[in-house]
Amino acid sequence: MSQHKCELNFLSRSDGSALYSIGNTVALASVNGPGDTKKSNRLYNRSHLDVVYSPCTGQPMIGERALEAIIARTIEQVVLVHLHPRTAINVTIQEMQSDGLALSTSVNAACMALMDAAIQMNNTFAAVTCCITGDDIIKIEPTEAEIKESVAVATFVFEGLSLQVLSAHQEGRLNEETFQSCLSKCQIAAKDVFNFYRQTMEKKYKDDIY
Repeated sequence: MSQHKCELNFLSRSDGSALYSIGNTVALASVNGPGDTKKSNRLYNRSHLDVVYSPCTGQPMIGERALEAIIARTIEQVVLVHLHPRTAINVTIQEMQSDGLALSTSVNAACMALMDAAIQMNNTFAAVTCCITGDDIIKIEPTEAEIKESVAVATFVFEGLSLQVLSAHQEGRLNEETFQSCLSKCQIAAKDVFNFYRQTMEKKYKDDIY
C-alpha cells in the first residue's frame, strides 16, 4: 500500500482544504460554504452541492467528467445538505500530480477538506483503488505503469462506520469471484486509510490547542 500524506488548511482563503497524496498522485481539494448562492441554485429544502474536478493538465474531458460525477454522488450521500437550505456548498478538486490514482486521491482529499471545513456529515468516506494483473494478482494502490499492464482496475469508496460501499468504479472485466476478492482487499486497506484520517485530525486539533 502506497504512503498517504495530507496537509490540512492548505489554502487560507477557503473554509477548508486538504492537499492529499497517495504515492506520487497528489490532489488539492477546497471547500467553501455553506454560503450564499445565486437565485437559480437556491433550493428551499436543502443546500446546493457543487463539485468541480480539474485534471493536472489540459481541459476536463469525458473521463474527468465521469470522475467528477462519481465524487459528487459520493459526497451527496454523506453531507447533511438539508441543514442549510437556500445555500451552496462548493467543493473544488485540482489534480496536482498524476500517477494513476486520480479518483481515490481526489475522493480522500475531498473528505479531508470537508472535515477541515467542519461540514456536517453522517459519515466519513475513503476510496481505495486496486488493479488485477494477467496472473490474477491484486495490487492495492498501483502506479500508473502497473495499471497500464493490468487487465482491470477497480476503485471502491467506503463509509467510515461500517465499511459499506458508497460507490464503485470499474474499468475492464472482472468475474464475480475476482470482484469479491478485490472488494475484500480494498476493504481491509480502507481501515488503514480511516486510521490515517483519525491521526491527521487528531494532530490538527492538538496543534490548534497548543
